[in-house]
Amino acid sequence: SSDLGDWLHSAFRHRLSAMARVAVAGAAALVLFCALRATCAFVAAPGAARGAALRGAGAAGASSSTSGSYFSSLGAAATVAAVGAAAISARGSRPAKTAAKYTTQKILPALSWIRSGVKASDLAPCQLKAVTLVGNDVLIGKTEAGKLFCVGNLCPHIGTPMSEGADVIGDVIVCPLHGSSFKTTTGELIDWCVSPPIIGPLTGLVVEKKNLLIFECREGGFLGGGDIEVLVDTNAKKAYEADYWKGLLDAQGKDDGTYY
Repeated sequence: SSDLGDWLHSAFRHRLSAMARVAVAGAAALVLFCALRATCAFVAAPGAARGAALRGAGAAGASSSTSGSYFSSLGAAATVAAVGAAAISARGSRPAKTAAKYTTQKILPALSWIRSGVKASDLAPCQLKAVTLVGNDVLIGKTEAGKLFCVGNLCPHIGTPMSEGADVIGDVIVCPLHGSSFKTTTGELIDWCVSPPIIGPLTGLVVEKKNLLIFECREGGFLGGGDIEVLVDTNAKKAYEADYWKGLLDAQGKDDGTYY
């Protein structure tokens, strides 16, 4: 089916090209015919010239008007044919609407230190600051002891933003929705969906337990004191989109961006 679809697409493109060539050839023939007729009208035999001289001025004017109208019609037809040929040619060379504007290839990680625009001096102990760095949602904060840390801003349970009310207790961060808690140093899970009673634990049963994502961070600047820098995968967003497109296109039977 794939080969047949590609063959039909190629044949249609070739047909458009052939039509364009025929239209251009027709337009050229009409223009050449008009030029030959005009030449014959002006290069006439001497006898014919004398006969034309003896005709009345009215007859000569009528003949000239008819000839001009005839050649104007042919010229208009040639112009229309040329414009049509150009349109067909442009349509044939236009890229297909289904041309792939995405990729399904395997995207490898590319780690890089990215400045967050947040300074350590801007954060008090237990304070949190959410930022997005090259498609990565991260949460920068300080423990109760004032130690800097950086974690993923989305709770691994159902993606609740930790920045919307998470508590920092010692070196533990607690999700504001269901009370899941994680170590800020390692991301290790401590408690999973403990609140509210009954409802929280039930919601935790439908999702696999996971640790919280951890990012390395450091203070920038020559001697520190600059913007906090976070080590992130700069290809994370591209890799996520590649998996999305591959899954979507696999559902249609092809994963290379083309259609049947």
